Amino acid sequence: MMLGILGGMGPLATVDFMHKVIALSQAATDQDHIPMLVHNVPQIPDRSACILQGREDPFPALLGGLKRLENAGAQCVVIPCNTAHYWFDALKEQASVRMISIVDVVCYELARRGILNAGLMATNATVAAGIYKKRIHTMDGQCLVPDDLAQQQVMTAIYDIKAGRLEQGAQGMEVVFDALVNEGAEAVILGCTEIPIGLANIARQKPELWAKLPLMVGSTNVQ
Repeated sequence: MMLGILGGMGPLATVDFMHKVIALSQAATDQDHIPMLVHNVPQIPDRSACILQGREDPFPALLGGLKRLENAGAQCVVIPCNTAHYWFDALKEQASVRMISIVDVVCYELARRGILNAGLMATNATVAAGIYKKRIHTMDGQCLVPDDLAQQQVMTAIYDIKAGRLEQGAQGMEVVFDALVNEGAEAVILGCTEIPIGLANIARQKPELWAKLPLMVGSTNVQ
């Protein structure tokens, strides 16, 4: 199977996703790994700016990237950007290949683990659009989100990671993560693909972070 990655949102998150796919593959040789085609185009219009401020719609650029992947031979497509899943259903309607949703995979994992109270760390747009909250409520679960001040910390930390300020971004994310755990979250959804990069930076210095509770990120579970 040729895996297509509709990425660039942001570039570091795309590379991190590819690394996870490689690291989690049961491969003994190069030839055993999953082949990947990557559309890593950071110039896709800002997803949050569109959802929250009505600015340029990224859908045409997302659809163009999807079609490029299909034409290049992709047989299945993933999008390592949570906020872009606001357009997932519209993209799926236009797709001629299978698409895997981060939201579907995370909610499946919540149900499999019997988790009813999940914290959410994500962009303002993902939170405002209810991308996770609506689905979790249909599962009779609760989605705990940061308060306004903590949510601003999350956004600042996300843009720190996008700008390469990993340590600074990681510190801001850990504070919010801890707050959600203290509020009763049984798991924390890392609902922006920059967040696991930041928390992983902290985990290298403080391994006990991963021992607190299951973390869920996109289509990859980190424990």
